[in-house]
Amino acid sequence: MTSPPRDLSTPVLDRAAGALLGLATGDALGAGYEFRAPLTGDAEMIGGGLGNWAPGEWTDDTQMALCIAEVAATGELDPLSVAERFLGWFGDAPKDVGIQTSEVLRSSSSALDVPLRAAARFAARPDASAGNGSLMRTSPVALAHLGDDDAIVRAAHEISALTHADPLAGEACAIWCIAIARAVRGSNFDGVWEGVDMLPASAQRRWAQWLHEAETKPPASFTPNGFVVSALQAAWSAIRQTPVPTDVPCLHLQHALHAAVRIGHDTDTVAAIAGALLGARWGSTAIPLRWRALLHGWPGYRAKDLVRLAVLTARGGATDELGWPAAEDVTNWYTSNYPIEPFVVQLVDDPGVVLGNAASAVTAEADVVLSLCRMGTRPSPGASEAHELMVVDSPDVRHNANLDFVLGDTADAIVRWRDEGKTVFLHCAAGVSRTSAFAAAYLSKRLGISGLSALERVTACHPIADPNPGFLAALARIPRQEDRRPAWSDREHPP
Repeated sequence: MTSPPRDLSTPVLDRAAGALLGLATGDALGAGYEFRAPLTGDAEMIGGGLGNWAPGEWTDDTQMALCIAEVAATGELDPLSVAERFLGWFGDAPKDVGIQTSEVLRSSSSALDVPLRAAARFAARPDASAGNGSLMRTSPVALAHLGDDDAIVRAAHEISALTHADPLAGEACAIWCIAIARAVRGSNFDGVWEGVDMLPASAQRRWAQWLHEAETKPPASFTPNGFVVSALQAAWSAIRQTPVPTDVPCLHLQHALHAAVRIGHDTDTVAAIAGALLGARWGSTAIPLRWRALLHGWPGYRAKDLVRLAVLTARGGATDELGWPAAEDVTNWYTSNYPIEPFVVQLVDDPGVVLGNAASAVTAEADVVLSLCRMGTRPSPGASEAHELMVVDSPDVRHNANLDFVLGDTADAIVRWRDEGKTVFLHCAAGVSRTSAFAAAYLSKRLGISGLSALERVTACHPIADPNPGFLAALARIPRQEDRRPAWSDREHPP
């Protein structure tokens, strides 16, 4: 096996994380609309559906992808180890399982037996063995072999064949994995057609026709979509035919996911397939915090765990110099490299938002801890929820491709948390650049003032605030808002 590249930049790792997080996001968005009348508006994580899912809970689509990712995160994507993990998952009695997958796993007594049962099922029912169940879970395969197209195609077929022996299913997985790998490394959607080019000539012709249909027919044409071909067509049609906004391009992820769910029928799976590629293209930072905060599911994971698995998979099981993303605690590295004492500062305009650094985050007392730097896996003891954004302290806009969106989305999230009466602890490594920039974005949103005016208010109570030039430029792009919201000090009854 060719080892994945270890010198992956933060934007590449963000997109790798997006491949798995986007899958789960699409899955949880579509779960509540499965096999119902087609949606006309935008999708939300309403829960319900065939598994009576909680809002934000992912289904078997993501659960099976996590089985693959847990193996791949060790640095070795072994098909039999994946089969063993599938059997363990099936033994936990999941709330919903695809018919084809269920038949194969129920009749298998060991990991070695799994692909044999799939092959036997295909031999007995060749016209009913190309379901979408292997395509929905395939994204970790791409992350495990970034930079090695031959290994991607081979592994895509092997992992697909564990439960879906029909060559069509393997071909679809190979196409989608090449597309995901290209999106992660090149930040584009070119890989869909490049994946077709890697198939045998006879397969290329039929897939070229199917992709052409997906690009020219309305997305709603591709229903029902339990068949692997129509599922891929539906996902690609939703992506390809949704315009990319010129002002905030990464909003394409949200718009295309809504389009995928609106197609109807197997909504969670189509949106999961689309979400994997959309996340690989736009990154985990393009997924709004209101969705990330809700995401959860088997085996007791949340969004941060999916980021951990995706990054470890992309790095071949290796961690960085901090031990991230696998280490329980990385604060010793920060305190050694940033000789700043732990501190906490309340925003004067909203004392419910507290600023600090990584050294003070481990003992932070707040309902929500929002980390703008890499942190350990150990939960924050004083917080009911914690979120980590992949933002780097760099003036180069290429290092934070979605910066304007992330600033605005984070500000919106803090506004929501505060309106719910929750306290928020906001921090980065040193508490100087990222922390002050994001605090200013929040105050700009809360007070209706410009980004630079908000920064002046942050600096007044946090004298070491010093956003880098890239963050300053982003704050300068935030204008004064007419719909000013009062500061907490202006309110009679703040929560």
